[in-house]
Amino acid sequence: MAFSGYKIPAVVVLAAASASYLYLHRRPPPNTPAKLRRTIPSPAKTLIPRINQDQARTLAYPPDLLPGARDVETHYGSMRVYEWGPEHGEKVFFIHGDTTPGPMLAPIAEDLAKKGRRVMVIDLWGRGYSDTPLDTPHDSRLYAMQIFFALASSPLSWTGTSSNGFSIIAFSLGAGIAMSFIAHYPYLVNSLILLAPAGILRYLPNDYTLSSFRHSSWLPSSYLRRLVGRVLGVSRSNDDPLTRKVEHGRMAPEVPGHKVSSGQKTLDIPAIVQWQFDFHEGFCHSFVNTIVHGPIMHQQSDWMRVCGILNGDNRSGSEGHRPSPLRNGKILVIFGDSDDVVDGKHVAQDLTDMLGGSQHVEFRTVPGGHGFPVPSCKDVVKHICEFWNI
Repeated sequence: MAFSGYKIPAVVVLAAASASYLYLHRRPPPNTPAKLRRTIPSPAKTLIPRINQDQARTLAYPPDLLPGARDVETHYGSMRVYEWGPEHGEKVFFIHGDTTPGPMLAPIAEDLAKKGRRVMVIDLWGRGYSDTPLDTPHDSRLYAMQIFFALASSPLSWTGTSSNGFSIIAFSLGAGIAMSFIAHYPYLVNSLILLAPAGILRYLPNDYTLSSFRHSSWLPSSYLRRLVGRVLGVSRSNDDPLTRKVEHGRMAPEVPGHKVSSGQKTLDIPAIVQWQFDFHEGFCHSFVNTIVHGPIMHQQSDWMRVCGILNGDNRSGSEGHRPSPLRNGKILVIFGDSDDVVDGKHVAQDLTDMLGGSQHVEFRTVPGGHGFPVPSCKDVVKHICEFWNI
């Protein structure tokens, strides 16, 4: 580099660039509250306190949408947990996908609760009413901690020897989270059901592979929000977000384009996704960070460990604990027949190859695209009940 005939040494340029980077990415002042440094608060803190109860009830995702709501304070921020059903019923833990919060799986959870199950549904970090952690990658370790936080917050025992463990029903990203969790804590989980599972996908939809996502920390937040909005088919407008109408046909494949009844309420999943985009300032960060770091692809190592357990290998993660209830067991995997995100044939083939056959897995197909757990919830519950003999 030259200036007025004088060459500036490269080391000087490098030092100046490094100093600029450190200045721009410097830590907050010491007197900044730790909570403000580490998290972006959810609408439970930024929206609900400034509207009245009547307005809250009209939200696409009202804070009392599901029974048994509680907010759990953790080192990574506050998270939303719902738990209901008979106290002595067999326990089922639900994990949703990357785009939609916990209510996506509410119709399935409610059906199983009516059949005697104790169910727990959470909003993953940065979705719904859960905060966004900023100082840690959204990877399988962070989500495993969230599962433990939720279980520990229950008034009932979900993990003790007297609890008989729990089952997991997981959708899309949630399936990748579940497989990673079981690979390391197999003695806790009795049964596993995967819906349109991510984790060993051979490819992602084109929009999910944007190079900008991998360099999102360098992008202005407004530009990143526009990119995420384009991927999900949502955008901010000049309309009042409390009353705006949603164009259901523009949503991402994970978002079913119609409403479904849930208890006494109607779930409008596209409207919930739009609400989340409008009101959760940390959602875009969590969404993108999960695409980059989350258990969506290349999780063969963890999946092989789980397959080893299903095949009877008691060395796969159970040392010092009771044998995994999944040992020599079987899992259920359900696909949508028109899913353009998860290719059911590829996943079924790869999982069968890992297991060395199909004796430890059952595959089922229901009508619908990637968001099939909502429009085909009755079919999904039917297959679950047949699998569990209930």
